[in-house]
Amino acid sequence: MVFLARQTSQSVEQFLVANELAGARALAQGYELWDHVINRFIDYPELRQYFYDGVELPEDPTASARVLAMTELIGDALQSTHWLYKGQDVAMVASVDPELEILVDWDGWTEKILTLSPVMRSFVRENPRMYPHLTRTLDTIDSATTG
Repeated sequence: MVFLARQTSQSVEQFLVANELAGARALAQGYELWDHVINRFIDYPELRQYFYDGVELPEDPTASARVLAMTELIGDALQSTHWLYKGQDVAMVASVDPELEILVDWDGWTEKILTLSPVMRSFVRENPRMYPHLTRTLDTIDSATTG
């Protein structure tokens, strides 16, 4: 009986550690996705204005294609990160850093980009099934500004 109790206790501990590692892995993957976005901004700093300064899609076909590719990269990063954080036990990581509110921070970041970028808003509206979280967030933003 003592052996069974000890074995159960160790199994619970292993489960908690595994969940904490899964949460840390989800955090790392989310940051890695966003690093791809940052790298593109480093390579093409002129793209930032389309996501942070409210600039509309350019008419030049080459510039437009680059902005749309960046829009898709950002959409993928934001949507995927949301799914990662919802699907993994990221809350376990908060036991290591109680100040960490990572999903709240990512949701805030998503709201910021959707608020500031007409290109991003248009892209999400054209692809609601690919970006359900972004679509719901945009719906919330739109209802707050019209309601």
